[in-house]
Amino acid sequence: MKACVVTGGNLNTFWTEKLEKTGKCGVLAFGFNGLGLVSYKSELEGRTEIFHDVAGLSKATGGVVISGCDTDTYGVFRHSAIIADKGRILGVSDGAFSFDESEFRAGAGFRVYETGAGRIGLLVADDVYFTEAAKVLSLCEADLIVCVYNRQVSAMTEIMARAAAFSCGVPVLLVAERFVSAAGVGGEIVYSSRRDVNEFEMRLVRDYRKISVRRRGFFSEQ
Repeated sequence: MKACVVTGGNLNTFWTEKLEKTGKCGVLAFGFNGLGLVSYKSELEGRTEIFHDVAGLSKATGGVVISGCDTDTYGVFRHSAIIADKGRILGVSDGAFSFDESEFRAGAGFRVYETGAGRIGLLVADDVYFTEAAKVLSLCEADLIVCVYNRQVSAMTEIMARAAAFSCGVPVLLVAERFVSAAGVGGEIVYSSRRDVNEFEMRLVRDYRKISVRRRGFFSEQ
């Protein structure tokens, strides 16, 4: 699958100025630079059309578009990611984990989206640091996990994304402002860059391993 990741500039600027220079791709992804803050109230009242723009770009590309955004649900703020495919909004995933004290609250639940590019699971912001989050998406048969990150990427951020790919057997695409990294199912880096616009190939191959676990204690069948 061909992936295109935009780490610099917003979604509309890319659409109007750079889309024609980009070839067809299965997944077009933006970090939190893509949309900024989205108010559900403004969207519902028609004062903004940010979600409409995301759907429109996915129709123009004929593929999947993913972008990070901060969402305002009538005063409740969350880190989120929106996904659209072929002109239709598939959903919005919120970050399920949040570090320290913040005005941004954690959302609830995880979801794998059926798309023309395969089954895509989304991790948002600090979710990348919790291996159980990627495990849930893997158990739900995700072909690809896209982590949309909202801060400067540290060495640990990339390590955790690679560890998720290795331990869960699913390719992981980490997208942030001014940084992209793609990890294969062996935990290896298949692509990494700080360029504004990136085009590269990703193999959506699942890796199933037989795992044995030694546990201490006594267990009985119920």
